[in-house]
Amino acid sequence: MLPEYPEIITELIEKAQSDKLRHFDLSSFMSDKPLEEVFGKIDRTMQFFSVYVFMELLEDDLWEDERYAEKEEVHLCSRVEEEARKHWWDRNREHLKLIDERMESLKIDPEYKDMKEGDLRDKVIEDLNREIYPQMIARLKEEYQWMYEDEWEEYWKKEEPFKERVEYRYHRRYEMPRPFSHWDGRNAWQQYYFGKDQAGVFYYAQGGSGSSGQRYNHGFYGHLFALLNSEAPVPTCFFTYDSHNRFIFHREEKSLWLNSFDLVGNFRIDWKESERILKDVNRIDSSRVLT
Repeated sequence: MLPEYPEIITELIEKAQSDKLRHFDLSSFMSDKPLEEVFGKIDRTMQFFSVYVFMELLEDDLWEDERYAEKEEVHLCSRVEEEARKHWWDRNREHLKLIDERMESLKIDPEYKDMKEGDLRDKVIEDLNREIYPQMIARLKEEYQWMYEDEWEEYWKKEEPFKERVEYRYHRRYEMPRPFSHWDGRNAWQQYYFGKDQAGVFYYAQGGSGSSGQRYNHGFYGHLFALLNSEAPVPTCFFTYDSHNRFIFHREEKSLWLNSFDLVGNFRIDWKESERILKDVNRIDSSRVLT
């Protein structure tokens, strides 16, 4: 059973759960279809509204709780191997030339004549890395001496630069109802733009600051909805994904509210024209928790 959300949000979530939800395909970062053209042609019979979601930081003591976050074990190469790879990254042309030369010489060696080309290339790359290990070890020792001074040998033994490493990465769970669960963890907030047509089908776009595409969407759809709002009020619903992964409804405003961050930039528009379009839109302070 859904919590007490506004009726339109409850209907949206129910439709999303049964895959009766479509993406707005009005413009994109690649197509960059003119705002005026889209505004002139958009179906005015649709019911438009926006949803703003603010994400609080997860409580520190919940990161180890699998109900709130996933823990990923990642295996990494040794520090010495990492330094060897970095060495060749900065010498790409030289590296490729050496690989090709070594491969040609090994292909005529009876010991390797039946080895697959991909395996042979891997062997050559590994051999080249190991040949520069002494240089990389000397470089790392200098780094340890600079960082730890008289205690560097103790840290050298403790951290074992020759040993493969294990790193743990934590990924927060996003268990909001669809479509809000399509969350980009780089965002502290996301704004969604919805339209419901006469057949009861919902369309949406998702904006934020986590990627160039999200920033474009926020700018384009933010301005488009501001134009629609100038003709008929576009309601805005406010939610928080709180520090305990709860999706909490706060309030519904009768007209459009927008986070003003990234409304221009990836979405290219004249500043004066942007200000004209947004003049009657309420601005959201993304640094503050919604109350």
